[in-house]
Amino acid sequence: METVELEKLKRWFTDYVSGFYSGGQDVYLDKHIRLKEEHTARVCQEMRFILHGLNLSESDGRLAQAAALLHDVGRFEQFRRYRTYADPKSVDHGLLGCQILQQKEALKDIQPQEREILLQSVRWHGVKSLPTDLDERTALFCKLVRDADKLDVLGLLIDNFTRYYKDPANFDLEVEFADEPRVSAGVLEALHQRQLVDYRQIQTLHDAQLVLLGWVYDINFKPTLARIAEKRYLDTIASFLPNLPEVRSTVERIRNDVRRRLEKD
Repeated sequence: METVELEKLKRWFTDYVSGFYSGGQDVYLDKHIRLKEEHTARVCQEMRFILHGLNLSESDGRLAQAAALLHDVGRFEQFRRYRTYADPKSVDHGLLGCQILQQKEALKDIQPQEREILLQSVRWHGVKSLPTDLDERTALFCKLVRDADKLDVLGLLIDNFTRYYKDPANFDLEVEFADEPRVSAGVLEALHQRQLVDYRQIQTLHDAQLVLLGWVYDINFKPTLARIAEKRYLDTIASFLPNLPEVRSTVERIRNDVRRRLEKD
């Protein structure tokens, strides 16, 4: 991808998102649109961090940045229509994002192969696991987007959990799961097997926190894992969890797995 193409996509994205703000007439909508616009900016920053530690060409680096820029383009229409970011309650935001990019002809000036990579990166960035039939090059960019997205979401959710526990009565975002001092056996078993958790098994806030710890098993690049360790995300998430033997052993196993991966050449 050429620099001029990336800059054009940046302008298109800014113009597209600006159309969702109500100008103060719908404060709730404006707040949530801004949240996703800011999230996108941070994911782009995280993508640049990951790329700094990899040996990609400048052209591929720009393509990866474009994928980061567009990955959540479906979120804005999703929230305007359904007033939620929960896909099970509304629509698959990855699929919606692909449809929007095609309907708006946002990628019409991008060469076909790169256009398809961008569409696939948007389509699959939020699913539990990538389809197994993606070609190697497409899978590379999908994995880059998933890593960059996870880095920012981890930081954002840790901040939300911190605010919630500090003052739950005045917490201003949706709390999807029960705040109960327990964890689900199915969630612990998946992590014991070093597998990603099926989100349908999440019943409590602590389950959701364990799921975040388990994301390390879907991190694809060493710079991403190093970033997680540098920011002490695992330690912070662990501090939210109940002091139960089965939880402590799960957390320690995950920490050891991350340590071993980082120590590899």
